[in-house]
Amino acid sequence: MSELPLIAVTDSASCPRPLAEQIERLTKLTELRPQAVILRAKSLDKAAYRTLALEVQQSCEAAGIPLILHSDWQLARELGVKRLHLPLALLRQLPTCERAHFTWLSTSVHSVEEAIEAQALGATVLIAGHIYTTQCKAGLAPRGLGFLQSVCSAVSLPVYAIGGISFDATQHAELKANGARGACVISAYMRL
Repeated sequence: MSELPLIAVTDSASCPRPLAEQIERLTKLTELRPQAVILRAKSLDKAAYRTLALEVQQSCEAAGIPLILHSDWQLARELGVKRLHLPLALLRQLPTCERAHFTWLSTSVHSVEEAIEAQALGATVLIAGHIYTTQCKAGLAPRGLGFLQSVCSAVSLPVYAIGGISFDATQHAELKANGARGACVISAYMRL
């Protein structure tokens, strides 16, 4: 079992089965059980995402795994979901009065400057990447462990690493040694 808390991030492109079915599988895990699930489904329209979110919310609640909705803060409010991930562009647009409704408000950062801005905007968690080579960002060089360390040093928020992360204890130790408080895993969770 990893000493580093892991968050499963959904990706329909790398998942061989419907996302709701895959998340149901993840909720049954014991050894690699995710700390939370970020429900990312970029290919779905709002109505389809809402339907998926309702289904997944039931699975996650039954298993005691927090659900983090992606991009749609109005839906999160409607469903009573207190955890939300917003891309930085959407975090910039989130009304200040809405930020207090979320106990977890994460955003993705790709530079130290973005990390500092996200902290100032009220993010509670940063997701920094991509750290390792990944097929999701084919042809794009990873930012690496030095980048992770720089982000972690620049802010007081917990930073989760993303990008090319698997269930490898050595990799997790590297991430932890460079300041990560956790890691987001996409492909490895989608293919379990």
